[in-house]
Amino acid sequence: MKLSQKLENSRIERPDEWSMDEFARQARQLEDALLDSRSGMLYIRENHGNLYGVGFDRVEEKAQDALGEFPKF
Repeated sequence: MKLSQKLENSRIERPDEWSMDEFARQARQLEDALLDSRSGMLYIRENHGNLYGVGFDRVEEKAQDALGEFPKF
């Protein structure tokens, strides 16, 4: 089940401490995956320019909404 669905269900089911730990673990994994994906997109954009239909700006905007400010390298 997707994390978002589990969290929606948790409003009804009142998860225990172990379930909340699992939610936090999954959220960290999603954050890591999103940061890795964003890095890959930035690399492609830098080396190949703005490719038609890729949606670099949409990805960047949604990633920033989900994760907050990104570290500056």
